[in-house]
Amino acid sequence: MTLPFKASLELMARYNQWMNGKVVAAIRDLPDADLWADRGAFFKSLMGTLNHLVVADLLWLNRMRTVKGAELLSALEHFTVPQALNQVMHETVASYAPARETLDALFIDLVAALDEDTLAGPLAYTDARGNPHKKTLGLVFTHVFNHQTHHRGQATTLMTQMGLDVGVTDIHTLVAEL
Repeated sequence: MTLPFKASLELMARYNQWMNGKVVAAIRDLPDADLWADRGAFFKSLMGTLNHLVVADLLWLNRMRTVKGAELLSALEHFTVPQALNQVMHETVASYAPARETLDALFIDLVAALDEDTLAGPLAYTDARGNPHKKTLGLVFTHVFNHQTHHRGQATTLMTQMGLDVGVTDIHTLVAEL
């Protein structure tokens, strides 16, 4: 059986939503001091790391607004466009959680709205340094979801060090049985 590329991306989008929800549930009641404590991570703290993911997602989703079928990204108008990869977009879990939920839903909806041909087509964009790029849209989605997994792994390591357990994190949990 050949799995369509779109189905893989839909799985990754659902996985991101599932895992981000587990992270939020685990940290919802933590004091701000614990969330912002410098724990030696690349983005210093747990909230610094989670804010970086929001920043990156906003940058990529805004770049994708030019793609045919991306009209549903008008919801991005409610977000500030980040200016730095370490920008603090959310000071508290209370403001972070709904933003995270919205971004995850946008990824799910966007992947669902695009067909295989669009995913195999180009995404032209300019990076933060002003360099132009033209890459395969579906592979850019792969990068975005991999980036989420990478930094969420850092976040869950910090959480483990804080005595928090997010539970099962394996994507295979979401893969349907045949």
